[in-house]
Amino acid sequence: MPNRATGVTWDQMLDCAPETSATAATRSRLSTQAIVDAAIALADVDGLDAVSIRRVAAVLEVRPMSLYTHIVSKEELFALMANELVGTLIVEPPLPEDWREALSLTARSYFNMFVAHPWLLALFTRRPRPGPNAARQAKQLARAVEGLRLPPDDVWRLLGIVNDYVLGNALRIATTGSARDLVDGLSAEDRAELPEVAALARVEQARLADEGFELGLQVVLDGVERRLVNGRG
Repeated sequence: MPNRATGVTWDQMLDCAPETSATAATRSRLSTQAIVDAAIALADVDGLDAVSIRRVAAVLEVRPMSLYTHIVSKEELFALMANELVGTLIVEPPLPEDWREALSLTARSYFNMFVAHPWLLALFTRRPRPGPNAARQAKQLARAVEGLRLPPDDVWRLLGIVNDYVLGNALRIATTGSARDLVDGLSAEDRAELPEVAALARVEQARLADEGFELGLQVVLDGVERRLVNGRG
């Protein structure tokens, strides 16, 4: 099972004020982890724009101000959400010894995370403050290709190429309706005149399937193996 962030110790705010019995009861069911989990579930259903302190508090059935005992702001909540999901990318060690198998495993994990949480693309564009899981994932990626003995710059070029491929496919998932909308807007005359365009939606659907991602991933790894691994020096 992947390692997940606890969401408890990373920049958690401490409240030293005296507690009433009502406050103590609220605390017993409220934690940073519960807030992060509720925010992620809310984003999964209604999108990132639906996530607010007020909405998350409503889900947890507490007052909005209660959340500030555990988080500093909505931007801090976004950073915790990103850290939580990045933690799901960390593969339980040991990684496969073969670098291609190890990178394939991590790339699939990355892709599946975006399929499950497509709003995460929008969150990353906000450049949330990196949490500890980002560093843990980067270390694991570097270890995946450690056996290649590449120069450090080439290590991150290789990993960046694979990362760009995954992100490109994740963006396709997030905008999957665009090709279908385009084709549906074609007239009968356009369809007859441009059969290639009419086939676009069908081909895109195939690319969205797992086998389409896997084929492309192996093509990308073939390329980096030829240019960066076998072609060095």
